[in-house]
Amino acid sequence: MAYPSSIIVITEQYQTEAAAHKEHLLKLGYDKHTVLIKYRCINEFFSFLESKGVTVLESITAENINDYYNYIQTRPSKKFYPKKENKSGGVLSEKTTHTHMRSIQLFFAMALQQSKIIINPASALKFNCPPQSEERTALTQEEIRQLYNCCSNNQERVILSLAYGCGLRVSELVLMNIEDIKLREQIIIVPKGKFNKRRVVPLSKGVTADIENYFYQERIKEHSNEKAFILHSKGKRMKKYTYNKILQKLINSTQNEALQKKEIGIHNLRHSIATHLIEQGMQIEQVRYFLGHSQLETTEIYTHISQAQLNNLINE
Repeated sequence: MAYPSSIIVITEQYQTEAAAHKEHLLKLGYDKHTVLIKYRCINEFFSFLESKGVTVLESITAENINDYYNYIQTRPSKKFYPKKENKSGGVLSEKTTHTHMRSIQLFFAMALQQSKIIINPASALKFNCPPQSEERTALTQEEIRQLYNCCSNNQERVILSLAYGCGLRVSELVLMNIEDIKLREQIIIVPKGKFNKRRVVPLSKGVTADIENYFYQERIKEHSNEKAFILHSKGKRMKKYTYNKILQKLINSTQNEALQKKEIGIHNLRHSIATHLIEQGMQIEQVRYFLGHSQLETTEIYTHISQAQLNNLINE
């Protein structure tokens, strides 16, 4: 990440709003280093606006933001991290440019939410998202419906409901025990998620029904001493490979060629519910708690997926 080490902002309102935004991000759970980067991105944006004579927050327009986007794409990199940036003194990387624009979009979205502005000037703007280093393929809501329609037994359906409806990681499915499911309270306790982090996942009525149907109609008939909630055909704890094998069977059963061409595993169902929740208007910090992410910026990736999907629809 490359950004100016010293940025001067003169306008008092800009100084106040940048500082308030920084504190708000910290309270929401963003990593301190990430907050510092976003804070400096906002300050550089404000400094640019001052150079153009724009010194009132409420008067910032979409055109101003686009002008800054054009500027930031061509401005020389002023600080380098040798392993990440070109030492030749070239322009900012695509990733760094995108970080600047995402920081601005986030600032205005929160400013609107806090009634500091009446209109969000960045709401209709689209910026190219750099390729992600980690594949995060998400299924569409229609593809999810097709998977449910192809379930031939309660076990297949409950696996979908836990992986998609509850956003559980495949490792969490493997480790899930009967005692972790609290039907009366309509919650699931995940005692050891990623980094051994404990979390509580709420159960919808549909997921609760799927859990009950599997447990009382199939699981209880196993007469096994196993603590595991989901068992394979031999009455033992189901492994990661088997979960993905069952999912692949459902994918093939849909006869959806587009879906079959995607490289989909159980974890992609978790990506899918995160994307769909954001598309349906859930606040990103709420999605963070649902998924059990330690830092909000981990969840923020799904806003990129959602926007990419919208762009694809517009271009079709």
